[in-house]
Amino acid sequence: MKQETQFLTLLRTASKADLQVLAKLLSPYLAETELRQMKVWGDRSRLHLENITIPLNDLLLNTRSGHITIEKDCFFGHRCMLLTGTHDYQKIGMERLHAVPAHGRDIVIKQGVWLGSGVTVLGPAVIGENSVVAAGSLVTGDVPPNTIVAGRPAKPVKMIDDSAV
Repeated sequence: MKQETQFLTLLRTASKADLQVLAKLLSPYLAETELRQMKVWGDRSRLHLENITIPLNDLLLNTRSGHITIEKDCFFGHRCMLLTGTHDYQKIGMERLHAVPAHGRDIVIKQGVWLGSGVTVLGPAVIGENSVVAAGSLVTGDVPPNTIVAGRPAKPVKMIDDSAV
């Protein structure tokens, strides 16, 4: 068994006040690390991230009920969620908790998409090439290419070429 370092031994004897000071000193580093950590709920083999070119920040990816594909040059604001998982609302109690489809709710984020902070995408959905989803929006279906959508639920507000929708 590996011997504990002197620092860890010292930490075990630290007072609560000393630990609070240490936590305050480490806080900025921990916060930055947290903002750069992608989180996955479900089977990681259902993630298709081979072509990503930009860090995913603190994106939450739920693959419980489908695959998630993110193409190149996509970027995400903080606290975005791509959720394939769902439950059968017709069930009740613990039966509802366990009534989760295994497939059919895939999400595809096409090349060049920008999701603003706090966006939630519920599968099934395809976000078309170069589209923009405004911060805080809820996407509940497909978004056409080159379209700006906003709202809860998200609706088209503008085409990228400046034409009205």
